[in-house]
Amino acid sequence: MCLLSHFIANGEKRSCHLDYSHSTFFLNYFTNVVRYILQAGKSPHGLAPFLVADKDGVTPIHIAACGNGKILQMFIDAVSATDDVFGLAQDKRGRGPLHYAASKASVESVRLILDSQILGLPVDAKDSCGLTPLMCAVGVPFAQGVDVCRLLARRKEMSVSARNRDGLSAIHLAAIANNLPVLKLFAEEMGRNVEVFDNENRTPLHYAAEQGHYEIVQLLLSCGARSTTIDKYDASPAHYAAQFSVSCLDLILAKNNYVEIKDRENRSCLMWAVCAGNVEVIEYLVRKTSPDRQARDNHGFTALHLAAMVGNENICKVLVRQGWNLSERDKLDNTPLHLAAGRGHTDVVRFLVTAGANMNEKDAMDRTPVYWACFGGQAHTLYCMIKELGFEWRTVEKHRRVPITDALGQTPLHAAAFAGFTACINVLLNIEAEDDCLISPLTGWKDKHGETALHVACARGKMDCVLALLKGGAAPNAVNDARKTCLQCAIDNKHSNIAEYLRSQGALVFVELSETAARVIQGWWRAILLRRRIRNMRV
Repeated sequence: MCLLSHFIANGEKRSCHLDYSHSTFFLNYFTNVVRYILQAGKSPHGLAPFLVADKDGVTPIHIAACGNGKILQMFIDAVSATDDVFGLAQDKRGRGPLHYAASKASVESVRLILDSQILGLPVDAKDSCGLTPLMCAVGVPFAQGVDVCRLLARRKEMSVSARNRDGLSAIHLAAIANNLPVLKLFAEEMGRNVEVFDNENRTPLHYAAEQGHYEIVQLLLSCGARSTTIDKYDASPAHYAAQFSVSCLDLILAKNNYVEIKDRENRSCLMWAVCAGNVEVIEYLVRKTSPDRQARDNHGFTALHLAAMVGNENICKVLVRQGWNLSERDKLDNTPLHLAAGRGHTDVVRFLVTAGANMNEKDAMDRTPVYWACFGGQAHTLYCMIKELGFEWRTVEKHRRVPITDALGQTPLHAAAFAGFTACINVLLNIEAEDDCLISPLTGWKDKHGETALHVACARGKMDCVLALLKGGAAPNAVNDARKTCLQCAIDNKHSNIAEYLRSQGALVFVELSETAARVIQGWWRAILLRRRIRNMRV
């Protein structure tokens, strides 16, 4: 920080911590020092002293603009026609003295800067984020912030409509900051249109509803903001209110006669409340709007599907109590139980089963929730489902114990290998070892293409799964219907690390396996012929 900035900053700090008489003394002292430095002329860099910046680009005039009107006036008086204040008095964020004055809600400094023609600082200058001084001022919670906003807005009314990098206007930012007096200034005193849109097509009402700013929502609706306006996701202000604020939601829906709007995903306000976990809003909507219990979004999800997916057991209980069906299916024939299992929401799985959900419901690929736990890598949930809740991982077929299989003939072990979750593989193999009732080992079970779980792991490049399966007894030289061994699957998919490891464990490709088998058979046959000759010679 340059010497002049140091004196101004320290003068302000000292005046804040001393009684009035002492603060006046120090302020006068530092003012005299500043006057002396100004009289010394240009800095060694050829700049006016008040334009010398520190490492952050902050100059003395920035600091003075924060509230030291006397020194700021001295700087303004010292500006010459050759001083490029607008070009040089910008910090690293592109903010000038007017931004600083507005951010500190300094009415005096703002007025001095606006009234000074020689400074040449535009009222709507933008920083690197596109923020104007007015945008900086609307976020200030002090009472004088309204006066600053009035000064800036009246000086150039178009600045109220200016947008930052995200397309947000000062009206948007006032709504976000819950600055009711400033919003009244724009809407009532200046008569500005409050239905303005940002880059995502959101209005101030969207943001106020999302933040739960009741008085702001009330003001915006009374000033003409429409409750049915939708953003780029086709979400209305009611959708955003449904996440956090039942009072704001009631205001908005009452304006629209409680007619709901669906977003682009065909999701209602109730579904948004479910995803946000807002029980109060859910109970309000059930009471006020009598929602369709079978309503679905574009993926076929009901509200109960969404509650299971986000893992909110309490919401699931509320919905089931209010009549949502446990067996409803999405577009892929998944029940809420499938989705909860796939995301590892063990408590939700336990509740749904206790409430009567069928543990063995199958999706479009004939997969039960056990498969979804494997695909999601939810080892703890998988263990609880099988060992505590009694989910099937094996079944009886022609009086034989066999693992459950999907439409591809694959077992849950195949699913875990495909997704690459070693923990799920270990859970299944440990449970198999404890049970020990299958007609053949789980690691040796083949799907409709003759592939074992090890084939799948090798083809997918899941090294940890390969190690776990080999440790569990998987045969490295098992051959599928296409005459490919596990090694060949790794080679074909360019997983050289797996191929090298399998080689080290004696794995072969099919041709090598055939040649080895031929040599073994030939050796065996020669041994038989030799024994016959010896027997004949004895005879």
